[in-house]
Amino acid sequence: MHRFYVPDLDLADQPITLVGSIARQLTTVLRIGAGEHVRVFDGSGSEWELEIDQVARNEVMATLFSDVNPIPEPKSKVTMLLGLARPERIELAIQKCTELGAVRFVPVMSERVQGGNTGAPSPKRLDRWQRIAIEAAEQSGRATVPTVETLMPLTEAIDQLIKQQPLLCMWEEIGQSSKSLRETLRSLDDIQSNLATLIGPPGGFSESEASAIRDAGANLVTLGARVLRSETAAITAMSAILYELGDLGD
Repeated sequence: MHRFYVPDLDLADQPITLVGSIARQLTTVLRIGAGEHVRVFDGSGSEWELEIDQVARNEVMATLFSDVNPIPEPKSKVTMLLGLARPERIELAIQKCTELGAVRFVPVMSERVQGGNTGAPSPKRLDRWQRIAIEAAEQSGRATVPTVETLMPLTEAIDQLIKQQPLLCMWEEIGQSSKSLRETLRSLDDIQSNLATLIGPPGGFSESEASAIRDAGANLVTLGARVLRSETAAITAMSAILYELGDLGD
């Protein structure tokens, strides 16, 4: 059944009017007719099934058919801090990690920014990234849409998040200060709560950045001897966290 993200949906206002891009997709792409059903969700975890009553050129009228029990969210609410990279890399990480269950994305500015400081995402780019998260939630069956936040300096993002949840920094150098992801997760007091995962830019973190991240209280985590692209590391870390928590078809 087709699913659509409809924020601020007012179920008290019957019939429900669907307009804009949703109406255009229903009428011109899907060619939906009266009597057919669709599902809508508000992004905060609630979902409903609607019955189409009337189809016009620029709007679709529907009534509430039933509440829907949304699919369960992962046990751990994972925030992804993504080192700034080329847009297509960030977009792939956001799309796939949304499908897997990430709840928040924060692009961060570090020393080795791909494209230099001029690569900071514009408001238009951030809107596109948020739209990618919405479409990934629609496709994957999630009733929750993760937020894509504005760019933050690396140290500011760490200082803010380290007070709220454990922070795992994916670090490509294997040494005495780094542990495997499995070992790190099992050492935490409660891995069922919130987690933040920091993925470096394509050039990785400098030695000084890694030391500062560790000194701030983050865990330096290795994903093995192979050097992964930044988007691959994000997807791998998210998948491994879910597997360790039993959220991948346990």
